Amino acid sequence: MRRLSAAWLASLAKPIRRSLLRSLNRDQLNTFLHDWPVWARDNQLPPPGDWRVWLLLAGRGFGKTLTGAEFVRSRVASRKAHRIALVAPTAADARDVMVEGETGILALSTDKDRPFYEPSKRRLTWPNGAMATT
Repeated sequence: MRRLSAAWLASLAKPIRRSLLRSLNRDQLNTFLHDWPVWARDNQLPPPGDWRVWLLLAGRGFGKTLTGAEFVRSRVASRKAHRIALVAPTAADARDVMVEGETGILALSTDKDRPFYEPSKRRLTWPNGAMATT
């Protein structure tokens, strides 16, 4: 079965695409706009199966930060992650890129799922109690 994707949506004729988007209510449209699997390329989605490490080895512009932030958000939202380590070469890199960056966790979070960020403790705490430490 084919997954709903932005590429599929873009392939629709403009009148059909418009009609489809106009049929969504505000909540549905908001959900759609923040549904990472819809917008991600296939190689930005986690691999299937039972695994403990996912190496995303790619060049500049691939979307590694975006992919990582969306993966963390999805794990927190599904309650599959309670304690998270955000690992970067330096504490400043973790803060500047992974947390506060333009495709970092705070930028991608909606008001409903935005974590509380405590820079002095290097900690993010989500409304559901999940915590990430840089």
